[in-house]
Amino acid sequence: MTAIDIANINGRISPVESAFIPVSDHGFLYGDSVYETVRTYARRPFLLDRHLERLWRSAAAVRITLPWTRDDLTREARRTLDAVGGDAELALRIMATRGSGPMGYDPDLCPRPTLVMLTRALPPFSAAESEHGVTAAVVAVRRNPIVALDPRIKSSNLLNNILAAQQAKDAAAQEAILFNTTGHLAEGTLTNVFLVRGAVVKTPSLDCGLLSGVTRELVLEMARDDGLAVEEGRYDRADLAGADEIFLTGTTREILPVATLDGRPVGEGRRGPVTARLQELFGARVRAFVQEA
Repeated sequence: MTAIDIANINGRISPVESAFIPVSDHGFLYGDSVYETVRTYARRPFLLDRHLERLWRSAAAVRITLPWTRDDLTREARRTLDAVGGDAELALRIMATRGSGPMGYDPDLCPRPTLVMLTRALPPFSAAESEHGVTAAVVAVRRNPIVALDPRIKSSNLLNNILAAQQAKDAAAQEAILFNTTGHLAEGTLTNVFLVRGAVVKTPSLDCGLLSGVTRELVLEMARDDGLAVEEGRYDRADLAGADEIFLTGTTREILPVATLDGRPVGEGRRGPVTARLQELFGARVRAFVQEA
């Protein structure tokens, strides 16, 4: 079986085409589920503990009581990854849905959550994107306000992201950058956003309405430990347009420089020195992780 074929539904591993959940599952009916995406290096899940910690926070925020321990999910994750043939690096999506039950919004209608794990092969590392950057566009879609649907909950309700990604595609950009309803920078559809101005690393604060990515948190830690000036705050369009460097962070994308924003070069139109330094630190962290095996 190949990476894209593997599913684990409540402990049953099978090819994806033979895996199923009931149509009465509230994750299917209402998007009532939470998830994490973990990636591997040397076929080992990277920062799995941090991802599981956030899964528990998301589940608690939507009042899904997870009946598994973290050790249970760690074992299932490794069992799922071990079932995949080949040697490609993988992304593992871990989902906990409300479970199956009668239609309705009452959480007590579903007696037990459903556990879903899905794998997919990650494309080979793109040195060109890592060195020369990707394209991004600010889109008209705004990030959900915290008081409406808290973006800090990593839920499967992703229509906001999908609409933003459609606008980015229309603009021939590889990533959409969203602002919130008060006009402050929030995040990308799949990434967190950082900007560099005068050697200061800046990223939106959590009260701007964004999910604090695991890679975002690691980058902030590495930057501070390396002696870089770091700031979390509120930034508008002028701050973004005036940045010397912009880069994106994400589990499967690591650290990616933005070469152009809305069709115009960012800085000199290529990776800047601060972004390059953080990529170097991240690479060292990954190498240390691989050598632990």
